[in-house]
Amino acid sequence: MHYSEELLHFLWKFRLFSQQRLFLVSGEPVEIIFPGIHNKHAGPDFEEAKIRISETVWAGNVEMHLRSSDWNQHGHTSDKAYNNVILHVVLHHDAPVFRNDGTEIPVLVLNGLIPGNIEANYRDLMENLSWIPCEKKIAAIDEFHIQSWLSRVLVERLEEKSQMLEKLLKEYKGSWDNAFYVMLARNFGFKTNGLPFELLARSLPQTILAKHKNNLMQLEALIFGQAGFLEADLDDEYHKRLKSEYLFLKKKYQLTPLEAFLWKFLRLRPSNFPTIRLAQFAALIAKSNHLFSKIIEIEDVKVLKTCFAAIHASSYWDTHYRFGKEGRARSGMGAESVDNILLNTVVLFIFYYGKCSGKQNFVSRAIALLESLAPENNNITRGFKKIGVAGSDAAASQAMLQLKKSYCDTRKCLNCGIGTKLLNQN
Repeated sequence: MHYSEELLHFLWKFRLFSQQRLFLVSGEPVEIIFPGIHNKHAGPDFEEAKIRISETVWAGNVEMHLRSSDWNQHGHTSDKAYNNVILHVVLHHDAPVFRNDGTEIPVLVLNGLIPGNIEANYRDLMENLSWIPCEKKIAAIDEFHIQSWLSRVLVERLEEKSQMLEKLLKEYKGSWDNAFYVMLARNFGFKTNGLPFELLARSLPQTILAKHKNNLMQLEALIFGQAGFLEADLDDEYHKRLKSEYLFLKKKYQLTPLEAFLWKFLRLRPSNFPTIRLAQFAALIAKSNHLFSKIIEIEDVKVLKTCFAAIHASSYWDTHYRFGKEGRARSGMGAESVDNILLNTVVLFIFYYGKCSGKQNFVSRAIALLESLAPENNNITRGFKKIGVAGSDAAASQAMLQLKKSYCDTRKCLNCGIGTKLLNQN
């Protein structure tokens, strides 16, 4: 059977091996008083361990390998960071190893001490070819344990996704409003038009938009003009009016528009055309500039959702989905679009703001907002539902995405609360 060092770490950390009458390779009796603190960074695997060899108590570090000779292959003999290793725990002993000062390190062999049920369960998890390693066994885990682990994984996902916000905040010198504006714009374009939306926001500062927030036509002129949609000459009165307005504003603010070819329409429903989304974005700016400052003041999740649900583009877009192209269009934001903005922008910013400010109520508010949103419907959530793990809200579906990506796909079962529960089952 193929073992991993991660399994040895797991067994040692939780003492999941026979500890009755333990002996070192040298024949001396050994007792594990404290296995140490798991070190996931450079250096020995466990720090501050305490063991008794014969009648002497030792305190220091523990290093683990599949074979004793791995110590030399990893270059530990010449590394002074390993001078305080008091025990070398291995699966197989094939060579004596020494510290930097030439003293030999005591060796404990785990082979033969690992319970049969753990070996069998580990083999099942690592060697099966199911959709996820525990697909056929997860039904044996009680729902409370699964939901508790999903809650923990959700926070992990929010922290991971927040890393991009850290970069944005640095770029905008700590301005939450400006960072939020750029991220909000990007998510208005979804995956298809996220990049041009972000480029648009970066080319059109909020300070300019704020000066025209009471005039929706001027906002549309600025936004559509910067997006590159007003460069052509069209036989459309509204387009002409916007173009005339934009030419004046462009000169006033010394603006440089994007190229229109950046925007994609192919395989999009008309309600998701970039022109419709840009018009909705203009309506949102008109309704509330510097939006983040207002969002963090709203404690009621229902009120927060209405900030976006009530967005409706100008009347032109009730009968057009592109300039000069008549057709019935939905100029208001649908529930799915609102949920997408809340999930991918608002939740993240409220969560990260709470983390940075040390205010737990904002973290709780972000999670409460997620719990108020409908669960996502994709291949991963459907896959979990098929094996009996269903989610009733977006908090659960986000946790499932993280679980699949960070644990199941990489077979990190030993780091997963569900996997470790299964590993110990008889």
